[in-house]
Amino acid sequence: MQLAALLVTTAFMVPPGEQVADHSQPYHYTQPTIRTFERRDEDEARERNWESYVRELEDLWLEYREAGSTVRAWKRYQRQAYQAKRRFIYNDPYYAPITRNIRED
Repeated sequence: MQLAALLVTTAFMVPPGEQVADHSQPYHYTQPTIRTFERRDEDEARERNWESYVRELEDLWLEYREAGSTVRAWKRYQRQAYQAKRRFIYNDPYYAPITRNIRED
């Protein structure tokens, strides 16, 4: 059993840093791809940002409903919801505007 396992591992193992055998279609070259999550921290921060934004909108909506759904309360809700959306967008790196100057010489 150990001999069989040794033969299988020596037949299929690739030393570190070496290329694996190319079994792709003719005139193509492929290597296995190991998927890594390099942006996990960033994605989790974006998710927390989204959840806090939604929670803030829910709180604002409850304030509006408790105020009696008046016109004044609606305008206040709209103003505060706009400010919350603005904070959400500016805190998200994918939505933030690019502010550097690009000059063509």
